[in-house]
This record gives sequence, structure tokens and C-alpha cells, in this order.
Amino acid sequence: MTPLTTTDRVDETLAYRHSGVTTRVLIIAFLVVPLNALFMCFLQGPRGLEGPTVVSLFYNVVFLLLLFTAVNALLRRFLPRAVFAPAELLSFFILLSVATCTSGQDTMNTTFGTIQGAFRFSTPENGWDRLFINYIPTTMTVNNEAALERLWRGDASLFDPENYRVWLGPMLRWWAFYSALWAAPAGLIVILRKRWIEREKMTFPVVQLPMEMAQPGVPAFRHPAFLVAVGLAASVNIINGLHSLYPQVPEIPVKLWQSQTNDIGRFFHAAGKPWNAIDWIYLCSYPFIIGLAILLPGELSLSLWFFYLFWKAEAIFCSWVGWLNMTPEFPYFKEQSFGGYIAMIAFSAWAARDHLALAWRRIIGRGSPSIDAEEPLSYRASALLFAIPFLYVVSVGISQRMATWVSVAFFVQYYLMSTIVGRIRAEMGLPTHELERLGPTVMQGNVLGPRLLGKQNITSLSVFFSFTRGIRNIPLPHQFEALFFQHKTGLNGKKLLIWSIVIIAFAQAWALFWMLFLGHRHGWGADWAPWWQWASQESWRQLAGWLGRNEGFNVGRCLASVIGFGVYFGLMFVRTRFIWWPLHPAGFALSTTWYMAHMWFPMFIAWALKGLVARYSHAKGMRILTAAAYGLILGDITTGGFWILYSMITRVNVYAFWP
Repeated sequence: MTPLTTTDRVDETLAYRHSGVTTRVLIIAFLVVPLNALFMCFLQGPRGLEGPTVVSLFYNVVFLLLLFTAVNALLRRFLPRAVFAPAELLSFFILLSVATCTSGQDTMNTTFGTIQGAFRFSTPENGWDRLFINYIPTTMTVNNEAALERLWRGDASLFDPENYRVWLGPMLRWWAFYSALWAAPAGLIVILRKRWIEREKMTFPVVQLPMEMAQPGVPAFRHPAFLVAVGLAASVNIINGLHSLYPQVPEIPVKLWQSQTNDIGRFFHAAGKPWNAIDWIYLCSYPFIIGLAILLPGELSLSLWFFYLFWKAEAIFCSWVGWLNMTPEFPYFKEQSFGGYIAMIAFSAWAARDHLALAWRRIIGRGSPSIDAEEPLSYRASALLFAIPFLYVVSVGISQRMATWVSVAFFVQYYLMSTIVGRIRAEMGLPTHELERLGPTVMQGNVLGPRLLGKQNITSLSVFFSFTRGIRNIPLPHQFEALFFQHKTGLNGKKLLIWSIVIIAFAQAWALFWMLFLGHRHGWGADWAPWWQWASQESWRQLAGWLGRNEGFNVGRCLASVIGFGVYFGLMFVRTRFIWWPLHPAGFALSTTWYMAHMWFPMFIAWALKGLVARYSHAKGMRILTAAAYGLILGDITTGGFWILYSMITRVNVYAFWP
């Protein structure tokens, strides 16, 4: 055997680093995960903020990647042989993004709120003990009144046997459940990878900035437009942060509710009916949202703000003709949006029918091995990776007293909605991909009702309301981005996908621990987020409403979904027939979310800027605008992150740049 030369060893080292998932990256990621989970739980608990996971680009991970990039610049100057390759930086970004999902708003806050809220807030006045308390499964919930009192009062220790013995069993079950729930989609994305990345050539706009940051020297950071944009965004945060400490410093209102003068809805309220049906409508101007919106396709940003105003106009019309709130939540904006989402995935599945047929043949052993030869996993292995966790979570649903058909339907819809989120993020790159109150608990409860589902099924569904409330911080889109990075940079997608599953379980354990540790120390009812009591009761108030109305199949809500499905397909038909048609049908489905109230005006600003630049400055101007977008995002995130860290250290509430 010929001995390796120095050049051969260098080549091997470089090839290893370009695979992305190196030992040193894994060590760094696993060391950072506990601190990241602590940051997330403290931010959303004692600090009382909603945190970074309500937007698609997690600002805590971007902040960490920026620090990593700065360290890499120093290594390049003083220790070139130790420099991290771009694939290593991107692997770190994926692993931390996936880990952050486990401690996000729609995971820790909603889960802990739900599993104890019914027992904590049951009173003779609300009648929950009569309505449903006896139907709540006990193996994944906590009903020990003394333990809950200590947790809500604070000044207690999780390590007290009276406390950890109460929580240990439910936490182990939730840990196993979440680990399986979020392992399954890794199999789905391998099957969809070739169609979405290679055939449809989705651009993954959300990760444009991280990919740019991973490049040697980060060329965009040297652009004058980038520096100017960083300065503008930083100035807003610095001034508003100083205002929160010293009120004599004037503020710059850019956030929802920061200033009533930003609410143009007040003019409609003053006009009386039907105009006051518009509710409030704020002109926000978050710098990093404007930056993210600039990176979106122009037709999508146009469609989002247009359809946001369309829903407002629909509310005015319904008020004018006397239809508004003729039944609860009429005219069913959420159900119309849900129909649009289902149409989106149906259209995508139909377009991919040939690919899916080939994949199925390969799964059952009849297709050519060349079909999945270049995939991170074979299609058969991918199908097993999905099927085994799927069967496990369905069995967990059954163990929580769901009927088998209800549990299967619940998790089929959950994974369907998760796939929709993955497609939205890959194709459109929205600043938020929240499917607020469109998950299986709410949709089955609203459409089928307790008379069809039965009291036990609808109560068990409410236990699982937590992770289906908004379906925002889920790992699937980030794991898909790992395969996109594989396609773009050649990193080892198989290895990164497997380690992302491992880090989910690791990070989930830390998130569960920190929530209980901080909760016992600070007290959920003392030094905790002011909305925590509401979050603990949301699922159970909703259940009480369903049981109180005792409705059966809701024809109106179902019809609204059918209308939404038809509108989406109609818009898609027009878009595919007429090139000049400016509206993207996805805007119809995506514009009903709560956070679109924050984002519609930044979308408008970005759309107007892109239109003007494209018209008068062409390609050169677009490059300048893209650099400015990166600057707005990083300037807002870094200075906003500074104020958050300052608040955590000093325990002084200061300006929060989001939400």
C-alpha cells in the first residue's frame, strides 16, 4: 500500500470538512444546545417574549452563525489550517435550527400550558370538572394540585423528590413522543427531494442569508448598501432600547401596538358600521421583516398584502349585508384558508404524480435501483423511517383514549400540514409560515364537533392541541434545507439528516428540563410571561365551548373550506394561463395568519422597493437591494439580540425588536 503524502492528507482533510458534519461541528453543536434551550425557555418564560420561532428564520440561530462567522474570520487570518468550511457552517446552522424547534413557542409553551391547565384552572364557575375533567387522560398530563401549586408559586426546586416524581413520567412520555413525531418527516423529505429541488428547482429564499454568511470572506458584507442598511436597522433598535430605559429619548415606532398612530383602523372605527368590521390595521415597519420580504418573489409579496386587505374588505362586506358573526367566526376565514392549503398540496401532489409513482414502485421493490441511487437514503428506508414513528405516535394517540380512526386521521392531517409548511418555506420563503388554528385538533373539533367525535375523542384531541396550534417551529422545513444544502454545496446530506434526528431527542430533553427548572425557580404565576395563564387555559376553554354548543357536522365551515379550495385552483388556473397575472394563489391561503397583521405593510414596502428598482435600475440595482436586505436582517437581529441579552442579565425589561 502506498503511504499517504502530505498533499493526500490535506486533500482528505479538506474533503472531510466539505462533508459538513465533522466531529468538531457536532461537538460545538451539542455543547451549544443546552445553552440555546436555556435562552429560549428564559426568553419565553421569565422574560415574557414569544421568541424567535414565530418567524421562519430563527434570529437566535442567525446570531450564533454570525458569531461563528466572526470566529472563522479570525481563524482565516491567524490559523488558516483550522478554518471551518462553508459546509461545516451550514451544518451547524441546520443542527441549531432543528434543536431550536424543540423549545419553541408551539412546543414548550403550548405543551406545558395544556398538560396542566385544565386541573389548575378548573373552578365551580367554569364547570370544567363537570364537563370534561374525568375524560382527560392522566399519563401525559399532571393533576397533582400540591405540585402545581409549588410550580406556580415559585421559589421551589425541581430536584425536590415531591416535584420531580410528579413530572418524571409525563415528561419521559412527551420526550419519546416528540422524538418520534419529528423523526418521521425525515423519511418524507427524502422521497420529495428530487421532485422539489431538482425538478421544480425551488429556491429556498429563507436560507439565502445563511448561505451568503457561510461564504469565505462574506462578500455581501463589504457592500456599501449592506453597511448602510445595518446602520439604519441598528439605529432603530438602539434608539428604542434607550427609550425603554430613558423615556425622555424619543422612540421610533415600527412594531404592532407600539404607537396608536400607526393604526389606520381607527379611522374606520370612527365611521361606524359596516366600516368598523375592519378591526385594527397597523402600519408596521420591522426592518428584518422588510429585509426578508425583499428576498421573496415580487408576486408573492404583492399577493400577501393584497389578500390581507381582501380579508378586511370581506369582513366589511359581511357586516354591510348583516352576515358578520351570524354564527361563531363567520365568514370562516380560517376554513377558507384551510381549503387553500389543501388545494396547494393537492396541486403539488398532482404535478408530482409520476415521481411519486416511481417512488412507490421502488418502495415495494419493483422499480429500478437507479431511481433513488443518488438519494441520502433509499426510498424503502425512507418509507420505513416515516412509517415506524407514524405507527408509534398513532399508538400514543390511542393510548390517550382516542378511537383508532380519530388518531390515524389526526396524525395524517398533522403530517399533511407539516408538508405544506415545508413546501411554503421551500418555494416562497415567507417570514412566517404559521398555520394558526388550522391543525387537526381545531379543524376536527370545529367541523365534526362533539356529537360526531364523542366527548372522549374531542377531549383527547385537546391534549394534543399544543403542537398543532400554529405548526410553526417544526423540524421538517429545516431538514429539507439540509438536503438543499447538499444539492448546492455537496455536503453529506445523509449524515446531516441522521444527526438532525439525534439532536432533536437531545435538545428536547434539555428543553423539558429547563422549562421545569425555571418554572419551579421563578414560578409560573409569579415571575413568568403575563400571557401564561391564558396559554394554560386556551385548549380547555376551546373544549368547553365545543361541549357547551354540542354541535355536529358543521356544514358552513366545510363549505367555506370547499370555497377556499376552489378559489385557490381558480387563481392557479389563471396564473398558469396568463403570464401577466400578478397574484400568486398562495397569498390567498397564507394571508389570514395572526402575524400577517405585523407583516402586511413590510410586504408592501418590499414589493414597492423591488418594483421601483427593477424598473429603473435593473440587475445592478437588484444586487444592491439584496445586499441592503441582508443588512436590514442582520442589523435588526444583532442589536435586537443585544437588548434581549441585556434584559436577561440585568432582569430589566427593555425594548424587544420582535414581535
